[in-house]
Amino acid sequence: MPDWSNTARVVDVPCPLGCTNGVRRRIVDTVWEAQEAAVYRCSSCEIVFIHPIMSEEDERSFYESDFAGYMKDRGAPGETLPSEHFDQNWAEAERRAANLLPFLSPDQHVLEIGSATGGLLTAVQPHVASVLGIEPGNQYREYAAGRGIDMVAALEDVAGRTFDVVLAYYVVEHLRDPLGQLARLRDLLAPGGLLAIEVPNVDDALVRLYEVAAFDRFYWQRAHYFNYSHRTLADVLERAGFESVETIPEQRYDISNHLHWLARGEPGGKGKYVHIFDERTNREYQRSLKEHWLCDTVFAVARKAEAA
Repeated sequence: MPDWSNTARVVDVPCPLGCTNGVRRRIVDTVWEAQEAAVYRCSSCEIVFIHPIMSEEDERSFYESDFAGYMKDRGAPGETLPSEHFDQNWAEAERRAANLLPFLSPDQHVLEIGSATGGLLTAVQPHVASVLGIEPGNQYREYAAGRGIDMVAALEDVAGRTFDVVLAYYVVEHLRDPLGQLARLRDLLAPGGLLAIEVPNVDDALVRLYEVAAFDRFYWQRAHYFNYSHRTLADVLERAGFESVETIPEQRYDISNHLHWLARGEPGGKGKYVHIFDERTNREYQRSLKEHWLCDTVFAVARKAEAA
């Protein structure tokens, strides 16, 4: 794997998590659709981050007006009609729910941050006491509500309430102040409550093992301010005040997808070679990636301290 600590040049960029010792190294020169930004790594806390990030005003405009088109340009399915989004993401919702089930119980009240069309909440709803989603997009929020999911538009709409479980899937990498904002999510939890999140893994095999240059355009994004490994994610959660942090490797994409990237340098290879590489082969490949933490996703669960 590329040794970011030795091959990248030292730069005068502050660590966004506040480290005052160590050095920062510029490890990637180009961030897709943000030519002014680059990717850096702090040698002290090991966090990988982009700099500079969007201003708060630009960020607000991006998520209110540009995000759906941005995701569609990247090949994300179903960004036009909410019903298409729900249907095309249902298998992913089931995968997430299967990982969550060991942590759920019938008496729990669940909140999801960024719940889109409500697929994950639909999948977990039969297993808990109640679900509530936060989704700023009007169309997605209304669609989920039409499917029987309680929805609100913003975090401020749940002020004063607490939950047993808070879900944040592919959200934490977007946070401009992860320590402060994760602490705010902790405050939404009842004592002993659980935070469950997923983030892209910065040690993804396509990034760190195979070094597929074409994949950089898809991985390093202007909207992903922080890029976590299982180590740095656990560190940030602990620094935000969580206890009993557990990180679990997940591999969402199959061997066909990786072979397609290696051969063609483009997305769209999922399932392409199933006539050659059967499911047993794929499971073994994914197991090996997870064993070495070269998987594409980090799943983490962490708890708020019990009341004294």
